[in-house]
Amino acid sequence: MSRFASTGLVLPVRKGLYWKGPRTERGMLPPLPGELGLEIGGPGSGPCGLSAARFLGLTTQVPVTMDIAVPGRAPMPVAGVEFHSRPYSRLLHRLKPAEVAVTEVLRSWPSGVEADWQALSARVSHLVREGVVRPGIVSLAVSEERTPLVKNYWKDLHATLTS
Repeated sequence: MSRFASTGLVLPVRKGLYWKGPRTERGMLPPLPGELGLEIGGPGSGPCGLSAARFLGLTTQVPVTMDIAVPGRAPMPVAGVEFHSRPYSRLLHRLKPAEVAVTEVLRSWPSGVEADWQALSARVSHLVREGVVRPGIVSLAVSEERTPLVKNYWKDLHATLTS
């Protein structure tokens, strides 16, 4: 791979990770920070903070860096991506990025969110209907959160999903 990188066929991202993106007349396009962060973070990772609110469409603010919550120890940051350590159980539950985003929005609610509770509820309901968010899995992940507010917010949100 290092030979491919030296010829410009791939871009080195970090040790053992390379990117082959679309080529333009000015060269290869770099990876998007969100894609890069999720790839490095692995299963159970997803957006957090303002990035989670943006991912769910609950804010028009654009974060300067993509914040990614990762299960276990946070890796070193890369350009445009900052990692945050979260419970390792998220990996065991195989949380999808949208499920992590829901959990993270509840963790920081209402900070960074321009939408109200009804908009959050409607968005999560839509994601549940689409099969992107699995309420049972999110319930398991939330039950292992240390912050009581997250549990209370999820309880209220889950009640609106089932009614």
